Amino acid sequence: MTENWHQNYKNKNREALIAAAKELCMKQSFLNVNIKDICREAGISRVTFYKHFQSMNELILAVQVEILESMTGYVKNAASPGMSGQKMLASMLEAWVNYASTHLGYIKFVLLFDLHYEAYDSGQELKEQYNLFIKRKKEQHFLLDALETGYNDGTLKPDPDPLNTAHFIFVSMMSMLQKMSLASEEDHVTVQSDLKFAKRFIEMLVQHLSI
Repeated sequence: MTENWHQNYKNKNREALIAAAKELCMKQSFLNVNIKDICREAGISRVTFYKHFQSMNELILAVQVEILESMTGYVKNAASPGMSGQKMLASMLEAWVNYASTHLGYIKFVLLFDLHYEAYDSGQELKEQYNLFIKRKKEQHFLLDALETGYNDGTLKPDPDPLNTAHFIFVSMMSMLQKMSLASEEDHVTVQSDLKFAKRFIEMLVQHLSI
């Protein structure tokens, strides 16, 4: 068997553990999920678990990173070549709301993770890993292309600090979407009201940034 086969097999086990943890955390708080539950859900032994993760905290961090990567990737894909910067930004923000509305559990997970991360000691090494991930994402912000395209094509107002604007948009959007994620999925009235509010916010934000 080749080294590539072993690596692929190892990667599949890791992906299966992350998928199982994500599935269980959508059903209950990750504070109530344990290694035994995850191994059973993934069909993987506890011994194999520890070949990939040293602790539950490390696995939960991997889930957080995967959700953020999935969310930002989905939003970036809403922008198409040839779009004006204004259209790119509007399309990406609309896609963001659509993603959140169909993945309320993921958005709530991000909120709970950040609260837990700030309130509890998850270990210095894991904190440094997460901080490096966030730092890299901020420096290579997924909204920068749309903003800079808009500045260059004249559809968005010139901005001396587009990275700071991208951070502001991210924090504002996530705060709004996290509030939406706290509503019960059965509470259709509140969910629909939050969606209307989110779409109105996008319209106001794009209008404010446009020429």
